[in-house]
Amino acid sequence: MSRLKLNDLIPDNVGFYPEAAEDFLSLDKGRQIKVIKALQKISRAPSRHGKLLENQDNRPLAGFRSIYVDKKSIRIIWKVTETGFIQIAVVAGIAERDGMLVYKLVSERKESFDMFLKKIIDEMQGKNNSR
Repeated sequence: MSRLKLNDLIPDNVGFYPEAAEDFLSLDKGRQIKVIKALQKISRAPSRHGKLLENQDNRPLAGFRSIYVDKKSIRIIWKVTETGFIQIAVVAGIAERDGMLVYKLVSERKESFDMFLKKIIDEMQGKNNSR
């Protein structure tokens, strides 16, 4: 699935951290479709779906949310941010449910993910302020 098609299928209030987009593209097409359906559901109320994560040893993931897909064989982890009246879910990681793999991936990405998220928020606030 090309990135152009991915952008066409993902709701406007759902974004991908670049490495999470790579995670998504590494899945087979059948699983990609299941992830897209889950993201469409998440987009309707990003802060109401999934389990709210907490900080644990070597996993500082407080504020992130997690949901299973494809009969609990895949986990999606995202963080919700508010920009004006819109909640945006930014996907931080997608991986096979292989132990704690996706939690480790997102923990390793957390610092750069937080900078990426801040950039998105700043850009959205800049657009809102220029109106």
